[in-house]
Amino acid sequence: MSDSSFMLGRTISHYRIVETIGGGGMGVVYKAEDIILHRFVALKFLPGDLSKDRHMLERLRREAQAASSLNHPYICTIYEIGEQEGEPFIAMEYLDGATLKYLISARTLDLERIVAIAIDIADALDAAHAEGIIHRDIKPANLFVTWRGHVKILDFGLAKLSSLSVRRGGDVVSNDIATALTVNEVDLTGPGAALGTVPYMSPEQVRAKELDSRTDLFSFGVVLYEMVTGTMPFRGESSGVILNAILERQAVPAVRLNPDVPEELERILRKCLEKDRDLRYQHASEIRSDLKRLKRDTKSDKVVAVEEQDEKPTTKPVAVAVVAAPPAQPRWKPPIPSELLIRALGVATLIAVAIAGLLYWRAHRPLKLTDKDTIVLADFTNTTGDSVFDGTLRQGLAAKLQQSPFLNLLSDESIAQTLVLMAQPKDSLLVPDLAREVCQRTDSTATVEGSISNLGSQYVLGLKAVNCRTGDSLAQEEETANGKEQVLAALGTAGTKLREKLGESRTSVQKYDVPMDRVTTPSLDALKAYSLAVSKYDLEGDAASIPFLKRAVELDPEFASAYWKLAVANYDMGELEAARNYSKKAYELRDRVTERERYVITAQYDQLVTGDIDNAIQTLEVYSKEYFREASAHSDLGYLLATEGQLKRSEEELREAISLGPVSAVDYGNLAFVLRGLNRLNEAKTTCRQAQTRNLQGPWMLSDCYGLAFLNGDTGGMQNIVTSAIGKVGIEDLLLSNASDTEAFYGRRTKARELSRRAIESALRDNRKEAAAIWQLNSAMREAEFGDSEEARREVAASFGMSHSRDVQMLGGLVLARTGETTRSQGLLDEVAKRFPMNTAINRYWVPTARASLVLRRDEAQAIELLRVTVPYELAYPDPTLQTGVLLYPAYVRGEAYLRRGRGKEAAAEFQKYLQYPGATVNCPLAALARLQLGRSYVLIREVEKASAAYRDFLALWKDADSDLPILISAKSEYAKLK
Repeated sequence: MSDSSFMLGRTISHYRIVETIGGGGMGVVYKAEDIILHRFVALKFLPGDLSKDRHMLERLRREAQAASSLNHPYICTIYEIGEQEGEPFIAMEYLDGATLKYLISARTLDLERIVAIAIDIADALDAAHAEGIIHRDIKPANLFVTWRGHVKILDFGLAKLSSLSVRRGGDVVSNDIATALTVNEVDLTGPGAALGTVPYMSPEQVRAKELDSRTDLFSFGVVLYEMVTGTMPFRGESSGVILNAILERQAVPAVRLNPDVPEELERILRKCLEKDRDLRYQHASEIRSDLKRLKRDTKSDKVVAVEEQDEKPTTKPVAVAVVAAPPAQPRWKPPIPSELLIRALGVATLIAVAIAGLLYWRAHRPLKLTDKDTIVLADFTNTTGDSVFDGTLRQGLAAKLQQSPFLNLLSDESIAQTLVLMAQPKDSLLVPDLAREVCQRTDSTATVEGSISNLGSQYVLGLKAVNCRTGDSLAQEEETANGKEQVLAALGTAGTKLREKLGESRTSVQKYDVPMDRVTTPSLDALKAYSLAVSKYDLEGDAASIPFLKRAVELDPEFASAYWKLAVANYDMGELEAARNYSKKAYELRDRVTERERYVITAQYDQLVTGDIDNAIQTLEVYSKEYFREASAHSDLGYLLATEGQLKRSEEELREAISLGPVSAVDYGNLAFVLRGLNRLNEAKTTCRQAQTRNLQGPWMLSDCYGLAFLNGDTGGMQNIVTSAIGKVGIEDLLLSNASDTEAFYGRRTKARELSRRAIESALRDNRKEAAAIWQLNSAMREAEFGDSEEARREVAASFGMSHSRDVQMLGGLVLARTGETTRSQGLLDEVAKRFPMNTAINRYWVPTARASLVLRRDEAQAIELLRVTVPYELAYPDPTLQTGVLLYPAYVRGEAYLRRGRGKEAAAEFQKYLQYPGATVNCPLAALARLQLGRSYVLIREVEKASAAYRDFLALWKDADSDLPILISAKSEYAKLK
């Protein structure tokens, strides 16, 4: 049956196959003529070899038996089930129309039609449930809408009887149906199987619980939501993400996606989609009743609206009135043929004009935007001669419009990328014609164009939204400002009015509308500096934007958004203490930003200041639900999940961010890191290649691509990446430190020291003292692990001479602990832990690892106990980030503790982790040393061959190592004894 053309013209039983209608995993459907009754039917066959599959045959029979037991106008009628030449089939009612799936994708459904369809579905489900039949696969593809507008439920292949003894009224339904429908239920589905189509499953289906009719009501709710909004309530890049959303997440309110959704319909949707089935609708008849009331009330509202319109006088002639009321004729005088012709021509002409007018109106009527449409914001046309408005008003309007969860502005990053593809400079002035071309190239819907002019002390602001495909005006607003200082307020007023004209509901506008001076700044000069900072960032990166952001907060010390951007820029540059200070200030002023920015600033505060990553993740989860099309929400969430070692969830969020756009070096870099940590190196390599194709070269993107080149043994590739970073602020020092770790991985300490020195000098040249101190401590850690405690302490002292930030103290305390300097280390650790009691990385990773190192030499059991809290975070990527040089540090220290206690088997399991996760540890020097420690562990349990292999592995890596390294000297001596 795989070749559908082979069936055409064949006669099966008394049916002649005419054409192929369609098919899927559960069957192929043909249109056929019943040669006895001379009517068309639909014949459903199993596809290909599935016709020999016992399970699929049973499902086909189940479908026929379930549907045929139901006599209902909204359920597809089954005529017979038969078999010819070993080919089983179902003959069923032939339907002329389209699936609901097609109608939803074609966006042909208005609210009245949606309610009518939903009533039919609820009625059919009520009939099926009354017979004890649960469909279990309600979805748009299984719902057919005839051209008469009625619904037919299809495909009962997954149906089951809810009980062997179903009561209808006072009678018990015949057990014949029960027997037929529940034949070997476990055999068909497997124990605990969750049947259905993933996005439409109920929570109880996902959990593979026992199902009742309420599972269909949840699926019905998903279908109704999709009809109303055009999108799914529970979405994701993979089935796992969707299933988790069904269980854990609430659907975005439908009114947010479609402002025309009545409050009652919103209530019906919420009740259908209740995750607790006891709180859900209990019977389809209840849904049907509520929908019928909604239909009645909606019609009543329309009648009232029409009556109100009729009461208003109009000066325009109405063609329908002319047709409906022709000049009166005396009853006794029959019209002559010429009069009939003239009258007919007149009516035809009027009809033609009316149709032409309707078609023109439909093509040119003002378009209401939806949440799926994207807007390109053009630069303002400034005829005032005052340059303070250049770029400033566009930035202010963007802040105003971005308050809306309904409107989607094309990001500046996407605009810049599109301009490059158009062979235009990235900083081109986005005049209306250029904005419209960008709009078309990015498949956006409209541009918003602004203008400002002045007459004396008055300023006139104009906003115009334009359909970038047709050039038609969608909405316009104009406001007058009495003086320069009132311009931003007038801009805010115009922006609010424009939002409602473009289709956003009044409720949404009122809820998400903060005055202009609170979402940006009342200072035009401060906003000008901020606008220049954004432009500089897009063109040159974080370092170039910082002076302009500092100028913005000098001009307006309460400019919250500028403080937030300063925190981001300093964090990216490795200046973590400065980032924390700016983040504190932004958090203090968080009532002066948009709702979107408030989420980000709150999460950033928890990440950088309190260090409570769990709390930051919760904030971003809410943000990503409220503004589910906001790429940055998923991007930030993905990054924070990675810092806690939740790599699978991190991957899902980062992929969602990339799918939403714009393409970002940060997102690609983080995704490459996460995939590498999951040991999916080919996918990580593909991600890096995609970033390089798009010319994305952020610092962490290059660092992650460097790590992949290392894992692939691509020495030339690593060198090329380091070379490409030379001279780039905030990038050069990071890649030089990466390269120093590679040299240390192979025991080449002299070369590693030289590269670290260059990294430190690079950071100091840019006056980034904390970053320089971090690179110094990275080098100090290696010296401590190589056995040169004196050099490690010297480097710690050097780092303290550059910075006394929280992270420098924390890492300095750890290095001193590794060298056995107990008193100074303990003091630093106690101070940091006391100052930051909520910090996840400090209290669940760094401090326990350092304290375990302090007691390691005298109490191994206590060290192991101290490290218990670190277990969930061993694969974390904790701040402060020393690239890969700190991953699995707790496991390494725990392995040492087991070695000291003589528990070789447990020690080997800890050091083996470095070999299990090469994508995570990459060129971390501890990953090389773990091979030596593995050899020592095998010696304890007398597995000499394994021990010898581990020593050989380590010595092969260190074949070119500096010969004076204390740990190398010990390793060679130990291996010689093994021989």
